[in-house]
Amino acid sequence: MAAAPARLAFPDRLRGLALLGIIVVNAPFLAISSSGYTQDSIAAWWDLVAAFLVITLAQGKFYLLFSFLFGYSTLFIVRTSAAADRQRYRRRLVGLAVLGLAHAVLLFIGDILLSYALLGFALMLLLRRPDRAVLRTGSIVFVLSVLWLAVVFALVAATPPEPDTTTAALDNAIARGTFLEAARARLAALPLTLLTLGSLQWGIAFAMFCLGLVAGRRSLLVDLAPSRTLWRRLALFGLLLGLPLQAVAAVLQLRGGVGLSALTAEAAAGLALGFTTAPLLAAGYLGALALVSLRAPHALDAVRVGGRASLTLYLSESIVFCVLFCGWGLGLFGRIGAAGVTLIAIGIYLLLELAIRLWLRRFRQGPFEWLLARWTGPPAELRGVDS
Repeated sequence: MAAAPARLAFPDRLRGLALLGIIVVNAPFLAISSSGYTQDSIAAWWDLVAAFLVITLAQGKFYLLFSFLFGYSTLFIVRTSAAADRQRYRRRLVGLAVLGLAHAVLLFIGDILLSYALLGFALMLLLRRPDRAVLRTGSIVFVLSVLWLAVVFALVAATPPEPDTTTAALDNAIARGTFLEAARARLAALPLTLLTLGSLQWGIAFAMFCLGLVAGRRSLLVDLAPSRTLWRRLALFGLLLGLPLQAVAAVLQLRGGVGLSALTAEAAAGLALGFTTAPLLAAGYLGALALVSLRAPHALDAVRVGGRASLTLYLSESIVFCVLFCGWGLGLFGRIGAAGVTLIAIGIYLLLELAIRLWLRRFRQGPFEWLLARWTGPPAELRGVDS
């Protein structure tokens, strides 16, 4: 019987840091409005600065790193050509979809697990394709996604803003309703939310799945040293090009009116620029973090624990936010500005990192990782299953 391979350190560090960025980006949607920042939440200069930094440095970037890692980790699940391993991957995707649907309805409508599960089934079609075909597919999907975003935001910019009754009802239910009332409101808004997420994120996320799959085949993150030149190029071009473009996108969004419910032409242009150029900065982050890990191998160990239990960390932050901000909890929804919400998000992340560190001293996996692993089942090679 073969032993399961040891976890790789750098992907866990990268995953843990990506989760910090995701939590900071999700925070205004969990604490301020279901459409994100509001004008009131950025009225003070410190709140405006906080929103600018979050949009520039984090929005649309860290979920791409997480998407890259999702594709990268696929080969650790489908490790053989056995039909049983493919079935195991399908079961894992179904499990993620169920968790994602529950998360979206009960806690946070902006859930990414359901999206990842649906895109994961599409990725299965490429598992036996050569690298060139996978990269070609990812490139085509990326280009089509950019064109689609341009069309969507052009239409949005040309349409006069109208009151969004669905978002208003959801915000009211979250701020004042019971747990079940908030869940019913999220369920009612879920189809529109999935359409929005699909338009903004799915295509580019799938392209990152494809890149991650090829990187996994080539063991790119196993030993960082042979690819040092690649990391330098990614860091140099990604940061030098990505940061200015993302800063411009943030200015356009903040000047044009924040929130997804009533976009002006200027804000729509900012969102389009932000999402289509986010891969540049995400690539810059990947290269820079790889170089940091090469020079100081333990510099990012503080976030590695969260990367080992990323599913638990991701779901737990929504639980904590709901307890703090929902009407059935402390009822702080919409009452704190952007800076305060950002600091709370960082604090929640640090507390959850500590909690997970303590948990993993006694247990091998986080609780939600254990639950998903129980449903998924062991790899075919550990069951002695032949292809």
